[in-house]
Amino acid sequence: MSHLFSKRAKTSVLVFCFSILLFSLTSFPFSNDESFSKTCEKSEAYYLHSFKDVTYVKNWAGYKRYVAINNKLVVNTIKGVEDYAFLNLDDYVSNHLESIKIRTLKADGTIVELDSSLVFDQKSDNKKFGAIYYPIPSVEPGDTIETDYVYYENLRGYELMDYVDFNSALPSINSQYTIKTGQDLQVRYKTYNEFPTPRVVANDTMVYLQFSRDSIKSLVSNEYNCLPCEKPYFYYTLEKKESELRTWKDVYNEEFNFLTQPMALDYERSSYYKRWKRRVIGEAKDSSKYYKFNLLHKEVLKTISIEPLKDGQELIKSSGYFLKEERFDPLSIRRFYRQVLEDLDIKYWAVFGREKRLGPIDVNLIRKGEFAHIFFAIENEKGHLKFLYPHEEDYKYLIDEIPTSLYDTRAVLVKPVNDGEVKRKDRFINRDFKLAEADSILVEVINLPSMNADYNYVNQTVFTKVDLEEKKLDLRYRFKVSGGTSTDLRSFFEMLDNNEEAEEYYDALWEYEGDDNTIQIDSVLNRIQSDEKPFGFVFDAKGTLNNVVKFVNDSLVSVSLDKLIKHNQIEDASDKSTLSYYMDYSYSDLFMLNIEFPCKIEVLGMDDSNVRYNNKYSEYVFDVKAVNENQLKIISYYKILDNYIPNNDLNDIKILNEHCRNTKKRRLLVKLKQQD
Repeated sequence: MSHLFSKRAKTSVLVFCFSILLFSLTSFPFSNDESFSKTCEKSEAYYLHSFKDVTYVKNWAGYKRYVAINNKLVVNTIKGVEDYAFLNLDDYVSNHLESIKIRTLKADGTIVELDSSLVFDQKSDNKKFGAIYYPIPSVEPGDTIETDYVYYENLRGYELMDYVDFNSALPSINSQYTIKTGQDLQVRYKTYNEFPTPRVVANDTMVYLQFSRDSIKSLVSNEYNCLPCEKPYFYYTLEKKESELRTWKDVYNEEFNFLTQPMALDYERSSYYKRWKRRVIGEAKDSSKYYKFNLLHKEVLKTISIEPLKDGQELIKSSGYFLKEERFDPLSIRRFYRQVLEDLDIKYWAVFGREKRLGPIDVNLIRKGEFAHIFFAIENEKGHLKFLYPHEEDYKYLIDEIPTSLYDTRAVLVKPVNDGEVKRKDRFINRDFKLAEADSILVEVINLPSMNADYNYVNQTVFTKVDLEEKKLDLRYRFKVSGGTSTDLRSFFEMLDNNEEAEEYYDALWEYEGDDNTIQIDSVLNRIQSDEKPFGFVFDAKGTLNNVVKFVNDSLVSVSLDKLIKHNQIEDASDKSTLSYYMDYSYSDLFMLNIEFPCKIEVLGMDDSNVRYNNKYSEYVFDVKAVNENQLKIISYYKILDNYIPNNDLNDIKILNEHCRNTKKRRLLVKLKQQD
């Protein structure tokens, strides 16, 4: 590892420049906020400072980014030692280090330095390091851990950007992020949610920006939180000095055309596309173009798989090649759908979307790397938009079905203004590898559709008869999902079908949690999948109900609900949480059980069993009643009414979940009345 810790001149110069600039712009921080100081003292640990200094340097292949990390962490408690007295590096950083120094500053003034050769010990120089999670020695409550290291990244010109926030599980008295580059590049940035403007130094040789915040509280987050929606952050790019701000025309011409414009190089297989299209359309050749498109889309769903490319040569293959192979990859399926839409003369828009919990799209500053979702919006015969989301390796989307993470989010629609028929050079990529270029475009900003709890639902219905002689309960079971729950559930199981590692993980998890055969399915009666919005899926089966009804004696049975009622409950917010919930969609989750006995029954203690709870954002209903003298009907209904729940109202969800948990603990006693 001698090469890792060599004192390279370039690295030394970079660190020296950082130090001079750092001290010229700010001093080491001490908080004057008395309440924040007390917060730091009460926490398991806190940062005296947390600095990240980034330098961009031009090289022959593109750019090199040096990242210098310097933190001082004060550890207050034994738990703080157990949780935070570790050197924690991912595998990329551990394999691209330029220098590293870790020291423990003892409370008595002594200094203990970590021997880095122990951390990075390996027998072969050719073997890469994995992630590093190494205990820092001699740390006790009251000590300070100083972490100082530099690593590098090799980047292309379009990768010179970043989204930055200072949020952490620990409070920080001062956090800083600095950017340094030469004069050949300009830095464009924008701050959000009241992030402070940076200090800027510029001269004939360099540009230097320092972003800084003081008194940053610790942050507890979960899967429903949207940090960019509420917390301060900033975004920046480095671009050539003469470059202009990106426009939506640039985005369409570069990003959308790159992903969707079909290839015209594979002459051997290109004719197969036309034959396939004629065969699928068949006798419907005189039907509307929208009907034809539906036929072609259904044929893809039924017969074509989505798989990774087998080799790089397939990047230039035509749609006919992939149709003959009966497989597409996520790039070629986009090119295929664009080719079909243009062949059928169906008007479409390019859609640029961003997941809800990554924060909203900034329409005015077009940020690089912002659009993880690029797809189509089709104008149908009535001029209404229908969304066409290209398939992924783990999931095939129906027409007008989109990922649930895009529900109720801002999206940008772009389409070129065309006069007359689209020219061939703008339809296909030829041997010159030039993309089509729209001269003028139309831009629309919309909110992508969502569905409410009446359409996003899970309904489970169990009908069972009690056999007193065999002490057995046969059942008829119906499982029905719709809307976002249908998309999520189907995508999850398709992922398991296609991902062996994930399937093994969940098999192990289910085995660890125990074999729960409460609803034991013996045979499936039917499966029905609707391809129309809201994409309802129905599953009917018959089998046996176990572990629910226990025969206390010949005239008394006990009905247990703990293994039967399993609602998709929202996670309770932590007491330390300061963030609101941003869910993909509101939803309802209904479970109904009907137990039929061969005799009259009396339910004991039923009067105080029912629950009715509701607030602005949710509802819970638990209802028990005797029906037709010999049937016990149980309904448990969990409902989330809004996809946004402010932090101030999250206690309502905690109460909702408590009602549901208490219900599951209940055990009903049913008295069997003897026949006259």
